[in-house]
Amino acid sequence: MPTDYADIMMGYHCWLCGKNSNSKKQWQQHIQSEKHKEKVFTSDSDASGWAYRFPMGEFRLCDRLQKGKACPDGDKCRCAHGQEELNEWLDRREVLKQKLAKARKDMLLCPRDDDFGKYNFLLQEDGDAAGAAPEAPAAAPATVTGE
Repeated sequence: MPTDYADIMMGYHCWLCGKNSNSKKQWQQHIQSEKHKEKVFTSDSDASGWAYRFPMGEFRLCDRLQKGKACPDGDKCRCAHGQEELNEWLDRREVLKQKLAKARKDMLLCPRDDDFGKYNFLLQEDGDAAGAAPEAPAAAPATVTGE
């Protein structure tokens, strides 16, 4: 586990978390941890800077609301409930992409790491975002044996 007593000059200091690691193995464990990744994508100013809910998976306006109907899903709806909310969601995605690029540049993430939990769908391109929602697995094709 990283300690606060490690020699900063060893080169395993995470300025984002304020943690030092004593070895490359500890460093790898730290930068792959969920807690560290959460810090990569959030900051103290994030909570007060956004007016709308966290994006839910689809970067488009809610079909029901566009037709003038009430959305029964409310805050759980995967689509934006207005143009301003959609614009903010798109802005958030750009901010997260910038944070990801900076973290990679500063070597605060493993170069091949692409698992960012709840932020995964935000980092996908528009064409990929609609398919980012988890779906039920397809049934496996039946296999015939012993023929």
